[in-house]
Amino acid sequence: MEITCHHSASSYGIPVILDDDGNVMDYGPGLTAVLERLGWTRKEFAAKFGYKSVRSVDKFWSGVVPPAAILNLLDVELHKHDQELRHLRRRV
Repeated sequence: MEITCHHSASSYGIPVILDDDGNVMDYGPGLTAVLERLGWTRKEFAAKFGYKSVRSVDKFWSGVVPPAAILNLLDVELHKHDQELRHLRRRV
């Protein structure tokens, strides 16, 4: 899973969410998959990115494109999470 601007479906600097096979996901299902991968709830997502409530982020699951900055930060979190998993697997 990846969030990137380096894909033909990305335009005007807005990242797209790619599944594990490199397919573009709609933002609602993509965000759900990202949060599941990170083990976060919508409430945690809202709090981590400075939103006052879950209602403030629900719009991202209803067709509003999340800000590029939020998507870029989520990508950073995904990479950190994946690195931690790889590190843990090496220790086993």
